[in-house]
Amino acid sequence: MRRLAIIFFLLLYALTAGAQQNNSVAWADDYCSERLKDVDASYQEGNFIDCIGILERVLKSCDLSRKEKELALELLAKCYVETNEMGKAESTVNLLLKNFPHYELKEDDNPELYNRLVKKYLIHPLFTIGAKNTANWLRHKTIKAYSVLNALDYNKTQDESGYWFTYYGLAEYEFVRDISLSIDGMVFWSRYGRNITKDPSFSLSYWESDDFMEIPVYLKKYFHPAKNFLAYASAGFGPFINYRAKGSVTLSYKKADIVTTGKDADFDGGLYNINMLPIKNRLTGQWNAGIGFGYTIKNLRFFLDARYLSVTGSVTAPEKSDLIPELKNDFFYIDQEMKINQLEVGATISYTLFNSVKRIRK
Repeated sequence: MRRLAIIFFLLLYALTAGAQQNNSVAWADDYCSERLKDVDASYQEGNFIDCIGILERVLKSCDLSRKEKELALELLAKCYVETNEMGKAESTVNLLLKNFPHYELKEDDNPELYNRLVKKYLIHPLFTIGAKNTANWLRHKTIKAYSVLNALDYNKTQDESGYWFTYYGLAEYEFVRDISLSIDGMVFWSRYGRNITKDPSFSLSYWESDDFMEIPVYLKKYFHPAKNFLAYASAGFGPFINYRAKGSVTLSYKKADIVTTGKDADFDGGLYNINMLPIKNRLTGQWNAGIGFGYTIKNLRFFLDARYLSVTGSVTAPEKSDLIPELKNDFFYIDQEMKINQLEVGATISYTLFNSVKRIRK
């Protein structure tokens, strides 16, 4: 008798497990979508208790698309509101917004209590990364000129022209809604030259190529002129680093001309690929200010940007010119104190990795 009871129990367990498995398979197919549509209609008819049971099962058992899951959580929260289960309603709204931070509240379609629950939360991008492509107009601005030979004009401006495209990587932390702390990183090169001549008998030419790293750090304030449109203003300060500087100089003059009086022979020669870093200020500061206008699609943002950057001190150190004596003594060249100014106009694309969802009201 005991053996028959055990066999009967095992058969009953197998049948129950099979029925549950078959039921689970059925709920995992298109049946889930159909049930979700039925629930939506049933909610409109006021069958809130029935809807809650089905929605809880759908969310637990079905592999829903993102759109379907958003709808299911919205309906479940509204059903809880209608049945006065406000604790469950609030927990469901919290889950809804954390999973779908770009959820669009359509107030006319909802109970007022549900709208109030959603409005208790403040949502904004938290951590964003991106890339920026800009056209960069760079200018070397003289702060102070130094001289080696009194007969020469060392105030001559640098020869530089045009612009080039530069690329930034960026990261942004929006610690308060519409106010963020941002940091960019970029390496770029610059080139300038100087030609100092006196009559046809003396010609001094110098040109230099530098590699820099700039790391603008800045605060950004966002504005919302229209739906999905953003504008911003930014300002900040960051390090400006010169990590490579190569210079070349050529000199040609005639014996005993009016510039090099006392020299006993004609000269025509040059120095090439001189390491100029010893007479550079390798680390300086740089302030920045910018504006931008953009469009956002959920976690994606597209901006048109303009920014001005200016080094606060001299990137050169002429007072250290004795560290390369042949440049000064044999070729009569000394650099100016100068800073670098930049105007950038370009475009930015960014993606928000994490959003902030915070309850701001009780």
